[in-house]
Amino acid sequence: MRLTLDDEATLCSVEILAEAVEMAFVPGILELRTLRDSLNEALRTRSPAAVRLAYSAFSRVDREFRDKIAHHALQLAALRRHSAGPMRVGGGTPPRGAGRGIDEPRRA
Repeated sequence: MRLTLDDEATLCSVEILAEAVEMAFVPGILELRTLRDSLNEALRTRSPAAVRLAYSAFSRVDREFRDKIAHHALQLAALRRHSAGPMRVGGGTPPRGAGRGIDEPRRA
């Protein structure tokens, strides 16, 4: 039995992190290239071992670059969350009142 990553939230996180690395990428920095390649491998294979390798590669990147990557990843995640619309409950219809903003009054 082959173990794969099927959790959509985890896969989305890895994908966002890979995009953030591309945004912060500087040619010639081996640690960034290793991180980029390991994240792409994790997305390709969906292997927990590949994700662990990517985590290890991330921890070896200079703190300044890690901060920059994290900043880009948070921005990308916010954009995805905003563009995804309301979450589905149990795969069905959106929850009641999901179209209202957080500042609008709720019904009793």
